[in-house]
Amino acid sequence: MSIRIIKPGLFSTIQDIGRYGYQKEGFSSAGALDRYSYRLGTQLIGNEGPAIEATIIGPTLQFLEDNTVVITGAEFKATLNGEPISHQTVVQVYKGNVLALNAAITGARGYLHFGHPIDVPEVAGSYATHTRTKMGGFHGRALRKDDMIPVHYNNDYRRHVGYTSDLDLIHEGTDAIRVVEGPQYDSFPDASHEGLVSEPFEISEQSDRMGFRLKGASIPPTDSADIISEPVALGSVQVPNDGNPIVLMNDKQTVGGYTKIATVCQSDLSVLAQKQPGQKVNFEWVTVEEAIQHLDDYNKGFEASLEAIEKEPLFDMREMRTTSKRISELLEGDE
Repeated sequence: MSIRIIKPGLFSTIQDIGRYGYQKEGFSSAGALDRYSYRLGTQLIGNEGPAIEATIIGPTLQFLEDNTVVITGAEFKATLNGEPISHQTVVQVYKGNVLALNAAITGARGYLHFGHPIDVPEVAGSYATHTRTKMGGFHGRALRKDDMIPVHYNNDYRRHVGYTSDLDLIHEGTDAIRVVEGPQYDSFPDASHEGLVSEPFEISEQSDRMGFRLKGASIPPTDSADIISEPVALGSVQVPNDGNPIVLMNDKQTVGGYTKIATVCQSDLSVLAQKQPGQKVNFEWVTVEEAIQHLDDYNKGFEASLEAIEKEPLFDMREMRTTSKRISELLEGDE
């Protein structure tokens, strides 16, 4: 059983929640840039299989066997056999069907989860792709035209057909990204501290899964930006000598030798991940205590929403009717 990639999209990789416990050996965590949208997909589809992470322009793929699929994260102009399909809704697909994500309407990164989940080798406890080290996912690289992605057979793959969610995880109107003081905060003058939060920064076209390069006010350190290499955290805001900040993302290096003025709060990394190049963000200083409290409150609400999907599911009745009609046609022998 497999899925054929007709068009790979801009940058599509297989991801899961990430690879942890190996940074001391020099391997980054990789994994879904938007962890919350990824987890929403696993809850809706009903399995823990990895997903395809699509970036801005999504892939087009053909199902070589019956399956189910759900798209979470960025909302795309997605079609199934040329007809629009609902976002964040588990859809039944049949052998020969073609799913095209097309361009993103809101957000930047979407996640395709399948009822018959993707079957790729587990590497160091994860299926996540890290393209720079060619580790994990499908041959350690982004997907290409005519790739055949194998899937596991799952007896319960139809169990969540019609499940839907109205949870808004893109936060399209949110451009305030919370940050706490970084390890070298005191190496920057007050003007740079203020410059980080006083004017918006634009996400550069050079941004990728390793880091988001920002264009805006120059916020250089007092002296040289070069320091002895040390471990860097997910969300670290590095500032090299040119004064242009870089937010380190999932495919970051594990150590770095630039000053770090700030660290993006964990709860806001997924918000940042859904911003496209050219969009602007504002940073806001918060205390570590405020960051922890916000993360705790947000996670509690999110976990409650996931639990409700299983206990009190919402259904998209259009998908239920479509599936019922198709099953009736098959039983009657009307292909």
